Parts: sequence; C-alpha cells; structure tokens
Amino acid sequence: MHWFRTNFDTCFIVLQVWFDGLMILLACLLGFQVFGWMEPNAPLSLTEYAQVFVLITGVTLGCFWACGLYRWRKSILNVEEYQAIFKAVFASFFVSSTAMLFLRPAQENLEQQNIIYRGLQPIHEMFRLEHSADDYSRILLLVVFVAIFFVTVVQRGLAFHFLSWLHAKGFGNTRVAVFGTGPMALRLEQKLRLFPTLGYRFVGFLDDDPKRRGDRLRGYPILGGRQDLAHLMQAQDIKRVFVATPMMEEEALVDLCSRLEDIGIDYQVVPRLYHFFSRRITVDNLDSVPLITPAVDPVRPLYRLVKRSMDILTSLTLLLITLPLLLLVAFLIKRDSRGPIFFSQVRVGLGGRTFRMLKFRTMYVDQCGDAISPDSKQDPRVTRVGRFLRASSLDELPQFLNVLMGEMSLVGPRPEMPFIVESYSPVDRLRLDAKPGITGLWQVSEARKSPIHENIDYDLYYIENQSIVLDMVIFVLTAAAMLKVKSTH
Repeated sequence: MHWFRTNFDTCFIVLQVWFDGLMILLACLLGFQVFGWMEPNAPLSLTEYAQVFVLITGVTLGCFWACGLYRWRKSILNVEEYQAIFKAVFASFFVSSTAMLFLRPAQENLEQQNIIYRGLQPIHEMFRLEHSADDYSRILLLVVFVAIFFVTVVQRGLAFHFLSWLHAKGFGNTRVAVFGTGPMALRLEQKLRLFPTLGYRFVGFLDDDPKRRGDRLRGYPILGGRQDLAHLMQAQDIKRVFVATPMMEEEALVDLCSRLEDIGIDYQVVPRLYHFFSRRITVDNLDSVPLITPAVDPVRPLYRLVKRSMDILTSLTLLLITLPLLLLVAFLIKRDSRGPIFFSQVRVGLGGRTFRMLKFRTMYVDQCGDAISPDSKQDPRVTRVGRFLRASSLDELPQFLNVLMGEMSLVGPRPEMPFIVESYSPVDRLRLDAKPGITGLWQVSEARKSPIHENIDYDLYYIENQSIVLDMVIFVLTAAAMLKVKSTH
C-alpha cells in the first residue's frame, strides 16, 4: 500500500491507458450499432470491421499520447483535457484513414511500383487489412469517431471526478510547501486550500529569515529556509516546493532551484511577470537573448463570430421557452412588494463601456443601490420572493436581454460596478478585454465564495484561453449547478 501511495500518479495513468483502450473499443461497437440503426438496409458485418476497430484503437491511443493526455496534470475544471481529446480524436480520424489506405491488400507488382511500399513491406505484411479501404463505409467510420469523442469525454469526466474525490479524501496527495510569505505566497496557499481536489497537501511556508522560523501564517507553520530543505524533505516528506517570491533576485532564485534539484525535490516557480505570462505569448531569441512577444491568434475573429451567433440563438431560445416562467416571476414580484419588476444597474463592459444590466428585483425598492450584494439569508434588504430568486439564480434570467443587445455574452467575466472599476490596477483592467458574461469560470469554481475582484486569475485565464469548448464546459457546469437550489450566503 505504501508503494502504491508513493507511485499513485504513475499507477493511475497506467490504468487510464488500459481504460481508454477499452472505452475506445466499446465506442467503436457503439458507433457500429448506431450506424446500423441509421442504415438498417446496409450490408454490415462486425467481423469485417473488427480489424479496423483494433487499428483505430491503437492509433487513437497513440494520438492521445501525442496530445499529452497521459501527462499528469493538475486542473480545476479539466477543460484542457477536453480540448486535447477533441484534437486527439480529430487527428486519429485522419491518421487512421491514411493507415487504412496503406494497409489495404497488396496489389499486383505493387512492390516494384512504389519505393515506399517496398521499404515498409514488413509492416504492411504484418498488419494489412483483409479488405480495401473503399470497402468500408466512410459514414460509419465518421459515426465511430464521433462516438469515440463523446464516450471518451464522459469517461474522462467521470475519472476526473473520481480522482478529485480521492484527493479530497486525502488519497494520493503530494505534500507541498510554498517558498515565500508575501502576497503571492498567500494567494497560492489560498488556491491550495480551496481546491484540495488538485491533489496537493499543503504543509507550510518556507522563508530564509531565521527569526520567522516557527511562526504561523494562516494557521500553517513557517518551517524554515533553504538551509533546512534537506532536513524538511525527510521530516515533512515534502515532494514539491512552489517558489512564490516573484521579486527574488536571479542569483538567489538560481541557487534555490539548484538546492532543490540536488536534494531531489520537484519545484515550480511563479514568474515575476505573473499576470503577463497569463497572456498568449511566444518566446523568441535575439542571438542568446530571450524575447517575449505577444502572440497573435488568427482564429479569434472566427471564434467571436461563432460565439456571437451562439449568444443570439441560445438567449433567444431560452427567453421564448421560459416566457411563461418569466411572466409568473413578474407577477410574484409585483405581488410581494411595491416597485418595478426589473432592477437595472450600471455596469462596466467591454473596453470600459458602461451599460445597464437587467435583473429581476430581489430587494425592497428603497434598499436597491450600488452597495455590496447581500451575502446571507437574513439580509433585511431581500424580499421573500427575492430569496428564492437568488437561491435558484432565476433573478439572472433578464440578462439574456442584455445578451441579445450585444452588451453581454453567455460566458465571460462578471461585470463590475463603476465605483469598483475606478479602483482597478492596470492588471485588473485586463478584465475589460472581453465582453462580460452571465456566467464564467469564477462562478463555477470554489472561489465564487469570495469577491470577484479578489479572484482576477480566473477571468484572465478565461480571456487568454477563450474557445467554444471552454465556453460549453462553463455553460454546462452552470446549468448543472442551477438544477440544485443553492443557499444564498
């Protein structure tokens, strides 16, 4: 058991490879069955396709490896894995199609006609197919790969939640320490505390100041400094150190990293340009001098077009479907307390432009204003109907009108009030580089329990990694959360 706990990450990845292979084979069979329902008169034989399904399984596993799906990752939402699955399945479709052409039955005098086939003849003889690629239905193969994608996403999603559950229970966790006691170290400690599902067990801080040794910070001890690393590795079983002192001099940082390498402790460094590195960049070289260059993403215009189309279609559909509910809520609000049905408030959107965000009124009319939102069930400003609307998030429904008008999007950073934006630092103002959304990465994370402006990392990550896949994952997680009546804190 001790060996298993020590090598938990490796064992889990090995099991994941075997499980992926099984799921891919099952997805092939599922795709075969679905195609049979779609084309009941098509002449199909599972025996003829068995060899192809084995080929597809091997190729897809290879593409999974090439796309990094067997590298150990620490993630909060697992979005990167879903994106990698899409790329791997897409690549596997083309690689498998090419392999089927190469492995088709040998034609007469083929070896003399093509030097490539002569060189690869041993492989061809070992794995060649019984039928020509033209004998296999291309539509069936397309259905198979669609099935592989969805089955793998579901399987990986379940595996991610199971792994997160194990980590939350303390199984398979890596003992870590944070070098530093400044604001960045405290922020990193907060993330490790909020997300035990990442698989890290935080044991304490490290600081070179001998006077601080033994002190406690946020309930955790300051264990010592770089001189104590060898002792702490044995005494505390520390496996990884996060270096969170961005302003440390280069020589001191190099010395610290060298000590960690010599002792055998893994480490990761928070860079000095912390928020700058959250943006899309490339690293070029001018002779031996590294140069950081802002990266240009050519697909952003297409993404914005697709996202706007999805915003219009989804918001219009939801407003039409929920129209009876909207009328019922409006009636209950008017009956519960005097005042307007809607509450509108000035918020700051894309590029710093202001707009009026709409919500169902949940507070007494003389209590509404630009103040901190209620954070408890007993807040006297909230009406009886308002408590239910806030708990169920139904008060947000009118914001789909803001989406239709182009002032907001379905997914994006949450819009803040002007008096908060006025206090933004240059880094904070990066939140205004994207259209605000009804929901976002921050809202589906554990960090939603603290103020938005204290968790800018989530918005910056979203802005620099926007994609349809990321938007869909966030929207689905939000929809799932709305099915549960949440308590207002």
